[in-house]
Amino acid sequence: MKTCWLHLSILTISLIGLLSFGGCGVPGPLGATVGGAQDIGYARRIIESGGIPDSSFIVAEGLFSEHDIPTPTGDCHDSLCLALGYGYTPMIDNGQEALLIHLGMTSTLSPQDFHRQHLQLAVVVDRSGSMADGSMESVKKALRSLATKLHQEDEVILVQFNDKAELMMGPTRMGNPSQFLQTVDKLEADGTTNIEAGTSLGYEQLAKLPARTGASKRLMLFTDARPNVGATDAGSFEAITKKYADQGIGLSAFGVGVDFGQELIYHISQLRGGNFFYLGTQERIATVFDKEFDYLVTPIAYDLKITVKTPQSARLQQVYGLPTWQPGDVDAVLNIPTVFLSSNRGAIILRYESQMLETGLQFAPGASLGSGTMEYTTVSNVKKSQQVLLSNATGNALNTGRQYFTHDGTRLGAALTNTYLGLRLACALFAQGNKTEALAVLERAITTVRDENTVLNNDGLTKEVALMEKLRENIRAK
Repeated sequence: MKTCWLHLSILTISLIGLLSFGGCGVPGPLGATVGGAQDIGYARRIIESGGIPDSSFIVAEGLFSEHDIPTPTGDCHDSLCLALGYGYTPMIDNGQEALLIHLGMTSTLSPQDFHRQHLQLAVVVDRSGSMADGSMESVKKALRSLATKLHQEDEVILVQFNDKAELMMGPTRMGNPSQFLQTVDKLEADGTTNIEAGTSLGYEQLAKLPARTGASKRLMLFTDARPNVGATDAGSFEAITKKYADQGIGLSAFGVGVDFGQELIYHISQLRGGNFFYLGTQERIATVFDKEFDYLVTPIAYDLKITVKTPQSARLQQVYGLPTWQPGDVDAVLNIPTVFLSSNRGAIILRYESQMLETGLQFAPGASLGSGTMEYTTVSNVKKSQQVLLSNATGNALNTGRQYFTHDGTRLGAALTNTYLGLRLACALFAQGNKTEALAVLERAITTVRDENTVLNNDGLTKEVALMEKLRENIRAK
């Protein structure tokens, strides 16, 4: 039996309670998103401007990360617990019923306080001429917001680059951020773009810093990702990033600009410790640095491994929210090096269809729908494990013509999956010259998601319907 090994850069885990680290209080449940893309902001910007984005700009993990998707419930007696929900519903790409398994995490931990690790940061800023269209001002605003989140024990290095890289500020404790802010004000856009020089200098400076107990190292790259000097291919940057990721230095990339090079940043953000955000609006800057910052730099567990067995008579057709999955594999094995927090509960959706397409996927009452196992190491270096069984508990058969969801979070996850399929397929079909089929796919997606939202009444889903309607308008106008 062939097994699919899915290597994620980061998974931020959904916690119904809170984790105890001491420090500032964080009310309410924390959430889960996978690493890599944390939004589809660049695609949104293109659509809202009347354009049609490349289909590769629309990624499931980015879309899911923008939504708070309620986690499946389940018995939990530990700091992290695996919870599985399921749905049985038609999909807009082929009209066939599919079994969707929704992976989530819960926790029994509910202390009052949370505190992130101390940080050793290298802030690397692209100051090339292409950043002069307002992108530099967006970066400066982001860096001013960042300064408000840093503490006395945090160290920051500031590097700027155009055709060459320059160390603007050496390692500086942030008890008084005035030097950092004054240096940020001096950033001006000019020249060509050598991302290789900037990231190399930033990583080198971080690597030289003596490691400190209770502190983590991370490079933060601010760029429009359009290199035209030095290395320009994704492979070269992946090699640099992996070299330092193996030394425990993470990467957070922040994209700006109308002509953002998402392809490059997306690939390097898939490596260990990597993620990226598109700072397309002032609201997004505020969300990332005011609301999300402490979570995206706080590990809570390591070496997380989740295995989900495929039910009999079914085949694993697709995994949504995990960018490295390859079609043709039977079981899904997820290896996640580092686990982080998030204020949103994202989702991982596994899609199963029948091995016999002419009969469709069917499950009798009580039939097994698969099983999941989880292993991880806590931040205190304690190894944990758990197994969860999933069965058809509806009391009715799941077969053609029926629809069922264990909870609203799975229904929302299914609706967002159909949103993702509608957006991505429509863009791909249009690029292939098939305008009629692109519009047909969008019509099916809009109708399906709008109908689901009559049940969910979800504001975020309402915005996704509006986005699909705008894309339909754009395609009609071409």
